[in-house]
Amino acid sequence: MNDKNNSVSDKVSYRDSRRAAFRVLQPGRTHALRRFLSLLLVGAAVWYVWNLLSGIFPPEQEAVLFLFLLAVGLWITEAVPAFAVGLLIMGYLVFVLGTTLIHPEPWDVTPYLNTWSSPVIWLMLGGFFMAEGLSRTGLDRYLFAAAIKPAGTRPGAVLLAVMMTSGIASMFISNTSTTVLMIGAVLPLVRQLGRDEPFAKALMIAIPLAASVGGMGTIIGSPPNAIAAGVAAEYGKGIDFIDWMILGAPTAIVLILVAWVFLLKLYPAAAKEVKLELESMEEPEMPGFRDRFLVASISLLTVVMWLTTPWHGIHVAAISLIPIVGLTMTQVMGAAHVRGLPWDTLMLVAGGLSLGAAVTDTGLAIRLATWLEFLTLLNMDVLVYAALALVTVVLSNFMSNTATVSLVLPVSVALMPGRELEMCLILGLSASCALLLPVSTPPNAVAFATGEIRTRDLRPGGILMGLLGPAVIIAWVMLLSRFVL
Repeated sequence: MNDKNNSVSDKVSYRDSRRAAFRVLQPGRTHALRRFLSLLLVGAAVWYVWNLLSGIFPPEQEAVLFLFLLAVGLWITEAVPAFAVGLLIMGYLVFVLGTTLIHPEPWDVTPYLNTWSSPVIWLMLGGFFMAEGLSRTGLDRYLFAAAIKPAGTRPGAVLLAVMMTSGIASMFISNTSTTVLMIGAVLPLVRQLGRDEPFAKALMIAIPLAASVGGMGTIIGSPPNAIAAGVAAEYGKGIDFIDWMILGAPTAIVLILVAWVFLLKLYPAAAKEVKLELESMEEPEMPGFRDRFLVASISLLTVVMWLTTPWHGIHVAAISLIPIVGLTMTQVMGAAHVRGLPWDTLMLVAGGLSLGAAVTDTGLAIRLATWLEFLTLLNMDVLVYAALALVTVVLSNFMSNTATVSLVLPVSVALMPGRELEMCLILGLSASCALLLPVSTPPNAVAFATGEIRTRDLRPGGILMGLLGPAVIIAWVMLLSRFVL
């Protein structure tokens, strides 16, 4: 891999969706003045709107409404890091609801702090440990090369292999890391083909698209999935690892196949044969056989245990301890590797769960949902699902998809009593369909940062996934709700 490829890889150590994209595209730029002005603007706007609505809601709802509006503004403008907003949410709820500030009797704020111990957090953490182990030992690169090599030299087969490998890998490891690896593998070929070869552009668009969509496949594939699973569990509609895969994996594969056909039609290959330089994925120094064997064994055991949860009955959160304990006890991962894990993503998810719980517990979700009751006038669930899914996609193109789901989901489930699980699944999966802009998702940013594609090149695939994705998701969820869910 050349120096330019390495520089792209080095930049991508962030997994907080919207913020990571900005850091890839504008490394080293702090925009201190912009952030300060954004913070002032958000504060003024929130205060104005909150004052307009004051007196309409009970005190506890007013307090949470102020937090809700503040979180919306901060997440949209990125005036402060997204994970910091997650911590702010917890601190605010403890201070406002857990004291006598608004009530003579303080609320029990334990549920808003216990989100750190949520099974969803442990499930994601187990996935992070497993992905770090695969990356450190180079097994991820080996698996990528092994998956792509059988495709041969036919452009269509190569494109399909690249997309399927990116999509399936993103079900278990970070879609950002997946994109970096795949971009490193195809970039030499892309530059060899030149910008006059349409197939080169197809490759650069296909990788981030497949990596983002592939994240739908598992609960750990994308943070919005975890948020959705957590909210569903609060309504007694828990969904385990294999149940999510039954829903998410087929949806992701179908969308990847449709995108493959679409890209082949949009960018037909002029060259009859192409050859990927898979050697570019190899790292010069990697740990020895012992570490590779341990990581492969622990990862395989973890995935198998996740997939067989209905048979053995062990909770997925408990299974997540296998890579966490196993990789650290065997010293495959040390303190430095643990510090490098995306803890900021866990902070964001935990804060989102706390906000959702507060919006629900105070009754604010039901109050806000009444403002959206016009969507239910035709008594057609599919129209409500479609409208809220499109709102989720649109917002996720401009702000963190995790933050979007954290804000939209509590209100949406209150709008559809008895359909909480379906709503959680539809909105959680739809958040992965936001692919319109370079900043919509880190995979887009990584591909854009190479200089081989422009913003307008992302639009056809972004529009296709933004419209087709929710439609496929809604159809599949409604079908499974009749027989499985």
